[in-house]
Amino acid sequence: MSTTRTKATWRVSALLVALLLPAVSRAETIVLPNVTGFVLGAQNALWSTEIRITNLSESVRELRVVDWIGIDGALQTLEVKPGETRIISGWELIYGGHRGSVVSLDEDIYGAAVCEKDDGLLVQSAILTLTHSGTGLGSDSPCEPWRGGHETGHSGISCNDGSGPLLTHDHDFFPAEQPILLPWLFSSSGDKRQNLVLLNPETAPSTVEISITSSDGMVTRTNGYTVGPRAFLQINELFRQAEWQDFLRAAGQHQREHPAARATIRATTRLYALGYVISWINNTVSVSLPM
Repeated sequence: MSTTRTKATWRVSALLVALLLPAVSRAETIVLPNVTGFVLGAQNALWSTEIRITNLSESVRELRVVDWIGIDGALQTLEVKPGETRIISGWELIYGGHRGSVVSLDEDIYGAAVCEKDDGLLVQSAILTLTHSGTGLGSDSPCEPWRGGHETGHSGISCNDGSGPLLTHDHDFFPAEQPILLPWLFSSSGDKRQNLVLLNPETAPSTVEISITSSDGMVTRTNGYTVGPRAFLQINELFRQAEWQDFLRAAGQHQREHPAARATIRATTRLYALGYVISWINNTVSVSLPM
């Protein structure tokens, strides 16, 4: 009798849990690899990030920033109402609001945010870039979040009125030893520059192997890198680096005429990778997301 009553009680409890679970918001970890507050880069390219968090559910949802790679950013919780699209700049996400001091041209303010995202949230970002002219009118108010969000004062630094590619953030770090594919690289050092970002969230250094294959599939070369503990490593102008000159020579004329390439990346720790293709002419950018 006691056993029967115990089993019945267990079934009722299990049923109640099953009924209640759909109402409980589940969370997943995602990486925002491109949170830029303010960077004035090569060719006077001004870089910023606009982030949008859209709540597609009928309940309040949260995006929790639980860690940063590459910068000592603010840990915070962003609450999003049902149906709301919340806009926040990379500057505000890094500082947890406005900093209270004017930006200077020699600052490089960027990093990667590790977040816990409730289900029902759509998290996206736009990479804003323009060629900075140094003719900003200045304002006592910070730039709007869709114009960089940084504080210019009357320094002559402009807000960022550029546009750029849209990214949807729905992926965690890749497990150790799992191949990461970057299918879109520009393997010429001429009209465009290829930058590559590697993010290591672990407290141990990561040994990373990068294999790049030519557009005709005939040439593959591999090089190794070490990414330090909890490090944000950006390799600028990848195909101007000495270690990739053998690849360009072996791929030859065909590669110069068809500069598409792809990379397969493996690491001894969890890792995230992405690539940027940037025009030398006007600083417009394309992004290669990991697969």
